[in-house]
Amino acid sequence: MLALLALGCGDPAASSSGGDAVAASPEAKAEPTPPAAAGDDGSSSGAGTSATTDASGDGSGDEPEPPPPEPEPDPLHGEVRPGDSLSKILHRAGLGGPEIHQVAEALAPVMDPATIRIGQRYDVELDEGGELLSFAFRISVTELARVRRQDDGSLIGELDELPTTRREEEIVGEVSSSLWAALTDRGHSPALVDVIVDVFAYDIDFFTSTREGDRFALVVERHELDGELVRYGRVLAAEYRGEAAGEVRVLWWEPSDGGEGRYVDDDGQGVSRTVVKSPLKYARISSGFDPKRMHPVLHRVKSHQGVDYAAPEGTPVWAAADGTIVFRAEKGGAGNMVILRHPGGLKTLYMHLSRFAEGQKVGDAVAAKTVIGYVGMTGLATGPHLHFGMQKNGRYVDPTSIESVRGPGVAKADRKRFAKVHDRWVERLAGLGEGETGEVEVPGDDAVAPSGEAGDEGIDAADDEPVAVDERGAG
Repeated sequence: MLALLALGCGDPAASSSGGDAVAASPEAKAEPTPPAAAGDDGSSSGAGTSATTDASGDGSGDEPEPPPPEPEPDPLHGEVRPGDSLSKILHRAGLGGPEIHQVAEALAPVMDPATIRIGQRYDVELDEGGELLSFAFRISVTELARVRRQDDGSLIGELDELPTTRREEEIVGEVSSSLWAALTDRGHSPALVDVIVDVFAYDIDFFTSTREGDRFALVVERHELDGELVRYGRVLAAEYRGEAAGEVRVLWWEPSDGGEGRYVDDDGQGVSRTVVKSPLKYARISSGFDPKRMHPVLHRVKSHQGVDYAAPEGTPVWAAADGTIVFRAEKGGAGNMVILRHPGGLKTLYMHLSRFAEGQKVGDAVAAKTVIGYVGMTGLATGPHLHFGMQKNGRYVDPTSIESVRGPGVAKADRKRFAKVHDRWVERLAGLGEGETGEVEVPGDDAVAPSGEAGDEGIDAADDEPVAVDERGAG
């Protein structure tokens, strides 16, 4: 435990790559200052007059007083500094080794002392005799790890969830270059992009269907702490109108029987399907519209072995459907590859990944829209792209030809209530003004973001060949 306590936060300047801290070269050494020409009275004269002459002009040359020393940091309250560890923080507060060890043991169930980061807030409370009464450490915006001394003298650790206020935020916008820019240029958090992409994942491929002039409107839950955004919650209603995407509207629906809530469309049908619209999770795309640029999706007609998605290296790749990882390794021309097995004799293949998602292994079950890797150009590839293949009973099929089964929608018994709820949401979305956003506070509190551009390359002969994979032992 004490070994963990000694692990602290390194100095960013000392650990930066690329040799940012460079010693001065001989040429950069300061030249010695020549002595000023002295007058007959021994004082400097003319242009050589000292810049430290006092305001009275008597030429006394008094040096300015040095600035007062900076006050010592408060040992009981502050933020984690470079080189800090839990042990150092508590030692500065006056605690001894045995008491520091007790604090670490009390914290162990709620946080790892070795994971503290520069800038995290802490507060120490001592009694008049210098004994610890409490220790509070801010893990995240809404999580606070605490250690309190009990009546029997023992220390108990606990994790507090700070209450947030839930509001409904109304957002509208128009795409001029990308969905990302349409939101962030208006000052919205990049996290909102993920929220919108997720809710439309079964209907819109934002890599291929986004066009200049597309419009969107939504009402989303916003969780705040002290007036600041903590996270976005559920999208309650959203619509997207575009040249290629068409008109798509989704509403959040909660059945009257208390069953699990779900997203439905205008007709009350479930929005979720067997397979998502795209195996790429839409991330930051900085490029605008260029008709001369290669289309981001290139369908391979020859042999119908799959679809090539040109995308910036590092773009997240997610599971196209619920499944199980049966292969996860490097495989010749396919580079780093993941294969998922799905119900009904279906398999999906994801090739040329730059790296795999952490914490996954062969045999793990993954849900649709779970990130499994990142776009790259490993194997036989001339540019960053994802080759996405699909097999049905061992034979390659065109991914766009697979009929996707919808999830449950609105039950017959709820149809009348759904019609009223639907009309209210449609009216509210239609009433949102261009470029305007608003917030509606919901009664009650509850406790509670790749760069680079894909070039015109990325298509390789290896993608035309079937991939034979021995799934045994691949991990």
